[in-house]
Amino acid sequence: MEHQRKANRGVIPVQVQRQRRRESRLRIACLLLTAAVIFGMFSVVSAATDRFSWKLDLTEDQVFRLTDTTKNILAELEDTVTFTYCNNHSDADTNLKEVLSRYASASPRIDVAYVDLDANPALVETYSQKGIELSPDGILVTCGIQSRFMQWSDLYEIRTTSGGDGSQSYSITGLKSETMLTSAIVAVSGQDCPGVAFTAGHSEDDTDTLRNLAANSNYEVSQVVLGVDTMDENVEVVVIAGAKRDFSEAELAVLEAFMDRGGSLCVFRDPEVNSLPNLDGYLAEWGITVTDQIVLEPRQQMDSPLNIIPNFGVSMINVYFSEHSTYLVLPECRALELTNANASITNAVLRSTSSSYAKDFSSMSTLAQSAEDATGPFTVAATSERSFTNSAGENDTQYVFAVACSSFYQDSYLKTGSLGNSDLILQVLSYMTGNEVTLNIPTKNLAADSLSVSRTVIMLFAAVFVVILPLGLLLTGVWVFLKRRHS
Repeated sequence: MEHQRKANRGVIPVQVQRQRRRESRLRIACLLLTAAVIFGMFSVVSAATDRFSWKLDLTEDQVFRLTDTTKNILAELEDTVTFTYCNNHSDADTNLKEVLSRYASASPRIDVAYVDLDANPALVETYSQKGIELSPDGILVTCGIQSRFMQWSDLYEIRTTSGGDGSQSYSITGLKSETMLTSAIVAVSGQDCPGVAFTAGHSEDDTDTLRNLAANSNYEVSQVVLGVDTMDENVEVVVIAGAKRDFSEAELAVLEAFMDRGGSLCVFRDPEVNSLPNLDGYLAEWGITVTDQIVLEPRQQMDSPLNIIPNFGVSMINVYFSEHSTYLVLPECRALELTNANASITNAVLRSTSSSYAKDFSSMSTLAQSAEDATGPFTVAATSERSFTNSAGENDTQYVFAVACSSFYQDSYLKTGSLGNSDLILQVLSYMTGNEVTLNIPTKNLAADSLSVSRTVIMLFAAVFVVILPLGLLLTGVWVFLKRRHS
């Protein structure tokens, strides 16, 4: 009763005040404890996210996600590989920082360090004496005494545009850091790299993109003038890419000596060069004859009957394409004829369709099909193989691959991700060398694609977000107001 009277007079009993103070302190303690727990969980999750790369890559082209090729190579590392980024961590390129963190999270044998070159001139001098010039924002990859350095520009795909006034502008279109870094890991970690030698001295048309495709796919690329340069012992494949002048008999004798020790030959024959009798004669000795006929496709083509899209033949080279849905484009390609000459076993790798037709290159005046044209299918890429006894006294096989087309390895075709032209080259090299590590890691697209929106879609968005949603919220508010007023 006394408490009731004090409460009625507005006086709060002491016991109630103490109880309220205890409850207030308890609430504050719970609040502080909850905040501490949340902060601790956030710190642990943040640290784990950085350490184990628990991040969702929501970019359109999965820019930062490592491919299975890279993961398999990292899983086989026996020695520690160190990435040294030539700049402070706070000033480092955001994209490259994320890529490096993914590598470190994928393997315990990957270490990442950030070094300011201005604050460490000794490091710059040390590698300068080794012939490696370090530059800001580049990445140095080391393993033991082996090292490889990539400049910042090597890690991106940069497009150059020329203006009408002669000026040039540059734009970043792709991120190729994974290709370069994984290739560097293979190079410095001591894995064997088969040699691929491109011939020179005959106006060859091999491009930087073609060479880089091989170099970045675990092949040691070199250039050789037959009969002048000494060919390295590790060279397993000689590539003749778009030669416009014939090879001499002396040069072919050097090539034959290379083949006698078990080497292989890859020929991209220029279809517009009429006469290469020595080179064509050498291919004929392997059962591959380059004809005078240019193959055209009326339907299975890209933009022109000359740009044929061939079918895949029954060949081990094409196993990859049976598992990966893609297609090739061969622009302006001559037909090949196959025989089993000199104990060679020939096989069609690529063939045109049955609806294709062929015209004599020397007399071709129109692309339209005529009655005198030969009809397909035609062989457009082929292999020839022979058995031999290697230096260990074991039976082995050597190969010749030929295609009478030199435009299919130009930049526009090798850099188009939807085409399999680059895959074909790598599968051919892998088939010839037995090299299972082919690092054909595609460049990750960074260019923003434009989104086309029709007038109908614009009106639909306007109706939903400008009319329907605001009107719905207004009617809901009126209904809630009237309901409360009457309750």
